[in-house]
Amino acid sequence: MAAIHNLTIETRLDPKESGSLIRFFEEWRTEYGRMLRYVWHRYAARASRPGQAAFNTHLQQHFGITKRTANSLIYDAVGRYNALVELKKTEKVHLETKIATFKDNIKSFKEDVDAAAKLAAQNKLSGKQLESYRKKKKSLHDKRLKLNRMENSLASLEKSIASGKIKICFGTKKLFHAQNNLEENHYRSHREWYRAFREKRDANIFYLGSKGETQLNQMFQLFPEGNGQYRIVCRKDGKYAPSSKEKLAFGTCRFSYLSEKLAGQLESGYKGISYRVHFERKKSCLQEKIYLQAILSVPADYQPETTMVEGAIGLDYNDGFIQMSETDRAGNLTGQKKYVLAFHGTGAHADTELKQAISEIARHALRKGKSIVCENLDFKNTKSRQMKGRSRKGKAYNRMTHLLDYKRYKECLKNAAVRMHFDLVMVSPVNTSKIAKQKYCNRRKLNGHAGAAYVIARRGQGFHDKLQKA
Repeated sequence: MAAIHNLTIETRLDPKESGSLIRFFEEWRTEYGRMLRYVWHRYAARASRPGQAAFNTHLQQHFGITKRTANSLIYDAVGRYNALVELKKTEKVHLETKIATFKDNIKSFKEDVDAAAKLAAQNKLSGKQLESYRKKKKSLHDKRLKLNRMENSLASLEKSIASGKIKICFGTKKLFHAQNNLEENHYRSHREWYRAFREKRDANIFYLGSKGETQLNQMFQLFPEGNGQYRIVCRKDGKYAPSSKEKLAFGTCRFSYLSEKLAGQLESGYKGISYRVHFERKKSCLQEKIYLQAILSVPADYQPETTMVEGAIGLDYNDGFIQMSETDRAGNLTGQKKYVLAFHGTGAHADTELKQAISEIARHALRKGKSIVCENLDFKNTKSRQMKGRSRKGKAYNRMTHLLDYKRYKECLKNAAVRMHFDLVMVSPVNTSKIAKQKYCNRRKLNGHAGAAYVIARRGQGFHDKLQKA
């Protein structure tokens, strides 16, 4: 079976064009959230689950909903549960690495304290040395307390994974605890906080797709009308469908991005299309925004439109920018460009800016017919082993590894490669900056980042630049 890659495209629903549909969603979201929490506690989070078919029938009878809505609820709840289990396993690995590093640090620290203790017993320490010894002794005690807390957290994680009892707060734990400090979290009353918590808790509605249904989904259907515009037909369910005349809600939407892939899958019937309705309200906005997400399935074994024949494009990802260097077929430098990333963190602005930069790089690669080469970086274990930076260099390194979201950067590149059909090559990041500084920066008048991107491009082409030992 061919490998499948999932793509999610999103558009915002306009109240002027889809007013009746939005009003239905605003009513249905509360009922859907209540049913989802019911499925979580009675099915998804249970160690011994009942049969899915029997539980589906139970949901239909208990809530008066159709089989397809019950399937959507089960799929949504089980998907969240499985994601949380994998997250807990990842947290366990990171915590184990951190504990091992912390134990080594305590062992080294204890040796220094013991050596100072012997000198203190012989009255051979000066006033400053004695003060330093007392501070280290207290610090050692604090480190042991922290190690004990980490080991307790690890034991709790192992117990949760073994028992299968995973805790979740549907409105987010952060927002739940905000009720204890209303003023600090900018809420004027408990009523205002409760409204925000309910909106966050019931912020999603999921419609599971099916290959055998009309328009690849029984409950939520899109009909193309040209120029990226679609007519929406949504089937109401439960108590919101009192009669056959009122079972449907209508609206329109427009996908300005990857609309051709959505239309192509609707026409080919390759696989069912699932939809998610997402509600989002920012503190600065009075009106809640409603987004429609379509989850597409495209074959991952595509034929790339770029090769290494004419050269390569190397990328060096840094804090605040992406440096690009371009080579020809002989590995000679032919161009370079810096793509500035003004926003930091994991917010929407930073995410959009990164995707736009990668799309621009991808379009350039397709025009030139050259493959894109990037470093296969992974700082998971590095972050787990890191201790508090003491020196200026140590603090700068810690800041760099925690600020740069390499996982999101790689995921954006991989998604762009599938969408736009270019060849993406990942190479080892070992010594790229050192080789650039030693061999190319002075000779070609390049800065360190442009030189590193040049070495990355050459490495992707198969040229082996070696670091010369002093």
